[in-house]
Amino acid sequence: MATINLIDIIAVLMMGTSFAVFSLRQYRHSVLAYALQTLLLVAIFLALYDKYDSHELLVWSVTAFIIKVVCVPLYLLRLIKKLGVVVEDEPVGGFFISPVVALSFSLAVAMMFYKVFVHFSIFKDVLPLFAASFIFMMGIFGFILRTSFLKQILSYCLLENGIHLSLALMAYTSHELVEVGILTDAVFAVIIMSILAKRFYASYGSLNTSKAVNLRG
Repeated sequence: MATINLIDIIAVLMMGTSFAVFSLRQYRHSVLAYALQTLLLVAIFLALYDKYDSHELLVWSVTAFIIKVVCVPLYLLRLIKKLGVVVEDEPVGGFFISPVVALSFSLAVAMMFYKVFVHFSIFKDVLPLFAASFIFMMGIFGFILRTSFLKQILSYCLLENGIHLSLALMAYTSHELVEVGILTDAVFAVIIMSILAKRFYASYGSLNTSKAVNLRG
């Protein structure tokens, strides 16, 4: 029971950090919020390992810590420094409206999704499964509502954290090669999107994708 309560608390904190990644204007703060969320994700892996004695989760937690808590945030912080960007341009709907819209719709969709997760999951605690679907949807709405290339990269990272959390809860006995494979795929995706972001910035002098008017039509 204590382990489950701990997982519930961490899941709520992960939901809060996903909203912070989406909402914070300074890129550096958003990256640090993502790093904190991933550290919390690793804590859930370790809590599940302690509960179910699953060797796969231990391997997963160590790999996720190295790749997602350390390497990816450092890479993104280096990218931010190299581009010399500090604050995100105003997104569609403004800085006040878009977080409210994202939060409202993410909560609404998560209310529907988590029931499916509970039905198929080995782990039957509702709150972490709800958190997994919420974080996933925050990533989706980040792509839709944010026009910043960097925020879209971070939205992808949120989406991926939601997938990792749901997989850990629903199939924590998955072979570690599957888990490590998903992690390395995510790294390559972030690197590719970062290269595109650098080229975009070199062409337009901004990370705001709405300025690429010549790509329309």
